[in-house]
Amino acid sequence: MMTVSREILMHPDFMTNLADELCTMLEAIIDAEFDKGDDTDFDFIDECADAINAIRSGDESQILPLISRKDFLKKVGIKTERKFKVWIAAAAAIAFLFTAGTQIEVEENVSIVQALSGIVSDFFTNTKQIEEVTTQPITTTTEKEASLINITVETTPDFKTEYYVGEKFSNKGLKVFGEYDNGERRLVRIDDYTVEVSDTFGTEPKYETVKITVGDFTQTLEVRVIESLETKKLTSIYAIFPDDFDFTANDLNNIDLSEMQVYAVYSNGDEMELTADEYTLDIEIEKNLIKEEAFVTISYEGCSCSFMVFKE
Repeated sequence: MMTVSREILMHPDFMTNLADELCTMLEAIIDAEFDKGDDTDFDFIDECADAINAIRSGDESQILPLISRKDFLKKVGIKTERKFKVWIAAAAAIAFLFTAGTQIEVEENVSIVQALSGIVSDFFTNTKQIEEVTTQPITTTTEKEASLINITVETTPDFKTEYYVGEKFSNKGLKVFGEYDNGERRLVRIDDYTVEVSDTFGTEPKYETVKITVGDFTQTLEVRVIESLETKKLTSIYAIFPDDFDFTANDLNNIDLSEMQVYAVYSNGDEMELTADEYTLDIEIEKNLIKEEAFVTISYEGCSCSFMVFKE
């Protein structure tokens, strides 16, 4: 038998392993929550991010109020996920030992974490003990607070990069991280960053800039606004000619354009070849002492394109 005391629980190897496992677990939970789409609980994500930041800053005690909550245990599937159960139980046991001054006996061939997991199996169902842990946080000495030196922005598949005219911008799927002068990288709470788009966002087809700001640091993303299929609009027309068409003619009043092809271009990217009776031609002839030329304009539904033909 061995006695598990505060000295053992505070051993650097034990605390480092526990902190790393808890951070990995919480990051997986955040990713899983983002994947829920419309059911994503952003307040819960913020709490998990706060817990990760507290652990990485060396203040493991801040995780205890979160992991002791029944709704948190339910969200992480504490009844079915063995890995989660072991590490959360271990953290709760540490809190219990610290607040109650308790020591426990463990078989020599049983790991401390395994023993803690079993010993505190009733801990999660005892409301009184949970309240004691929550209301009696461990007092620790923290170093000087790290300073923010940069931010990075990541997106999940839920982030929309393309909108139809008339749609409002959504910041769903954004993940903002702060980078600090002590080398840490922390997920920023939703309430601690701002997202800005122009007041005219979504009113016309174009690329729009999205600005994300934390303190004095800003990152930008671009999204595209397009016309919907139901409201596609003609944006331009153009003409193409055979390879042997040299833009000259003997008779500028009767230019042979029988092999010319004219295309209409629409706001959704579609193109359509026009027949000769769908567009109109206007030919203006100009003469001077040196040359004679024709200015040809093709028009279709308010759009036009032009080219020059010279007299041979």
